[in-house]
Amino acid sequence: MRNRKAAEANADVEARIAQIEQMTLDQIATFQGRILADIATGRIAPREASAIDRALRKRLKAIEQELREDG
Repeated sequence: MRNRKAAEANADVEARIAQIEQMTLDQIATFQGRILADIATGRIAPREASAIDRALRKRLKAIEQELREDG
């Protein structure tokens, strides 16, 4: 039972990371608010939050790089 919950949590985090990789700045801002609420209520574990945070930082760096190249 515990392994199944862990696998579901991992799949959820992977799905969120896949979404992050395609987000715009506005979408990221909205997403961060939802993630913070999920962390506060305990629906996201610290380890999962760290993985999501890394993906968000990576996406923000990619957006920054795109803006530099375009500007």
